Amino acid sequence: MSAEKRKPHRSADAAEFSGLIGRLRILLANDDGYDAVGLRSLEPVLAEFGEVWVVAPDRERSATSNAMSIREELTLRQVGERRFSLTGYPADCVNLGLHSDLFPDFDLVVSGMNHGPNLGDDVHYSGTVAGARQAAVHQLRGVAVSYGDYEPTQQQLERAARWLGVWLKSNLAELGTGIVYNINYPGESAASDAPLPEVRYTYQGKRTYHDDYFVNPETAGYANDAAGDEWRVRIKGTDFGHIKQDHSDSEAVLAGFVSITPLSTFTTDRRELRKWFHKTRIKQARRA
Repeated sequence: MSAEKRKPHRSADAAEFSGLIGRLRILLANDDGYDAVGLRSLEPVLAEFGEVWVVAPDRERSATSNAMSIREELTLRQVGERRFSLTGYPADCVNLGLHSDLFPDFDLVVSGMNHGPNLGDDVHYSGTVAGARQAAVHQLRGVAVSYGDYEPTQQQLERAARWLGVWLKSNLAELGTGIVYNINYPGESAASDAPLPEVRYTYQGKRTYHDDYFVNPETAGYANDAAGDEWRVRIKGTDFGHIKQDHSDSEAVLAGFVSITPLSTFTTDRRELRKWFHKTRIKQARRA
């Protein structure tokens, strides 16, 4: 397994990047596993833009965020031409693709297509978004793509992939480095033959969650809370909601639009920081 190396982790400007279209090297990852229908739906579409390499988890790794394996040995297995599975997390897959000598240098990282939306605070949990975020951390172009239903059909995913191809043809050269383009395609009827949905550029909204846990009764501890008691628990289900906000990702998807939210890796709350700067200046002035 070898490929021609070129300038490390290309972060070309818009003009240079535009000239690469048709001969890009694209790293494709996900969190649903290397054989997921959503990922496979993207491969032929992305192949129109260049050479696609798949490095994806060997199993479902949903809601693993940016977890990385730093103390354990991982197994990379070739499962097809330029297709590999890895016994790690989505961020592991992208990191290996970018930093090992096993792969060529990539121009673009795409993560998805996720079976389910990644809206609002979902982006902090999502392995799909994390794959694209790992690219952004290293100043590459990163795109995360999610479908609005949790059990989409192959036809639905292929239609969403077709939309992505159309959008990329018009906008690929405009993508900035160090940015995660978090794309959420709305859920549609399985047999939809309507025109492809329009786009809304949105803010990251606010999600609400109510998790319900199952406690295995065969493992319940004793009432005296003695040391050594243990319980086996798992999430039984989650009720998702959102806070209504104009121009948010959730509002756009609910209205039937594709939501595109540019996410930064910069997470400082400037307003809160200004408050503490101001408090510090007041204290310093009083001591003067």
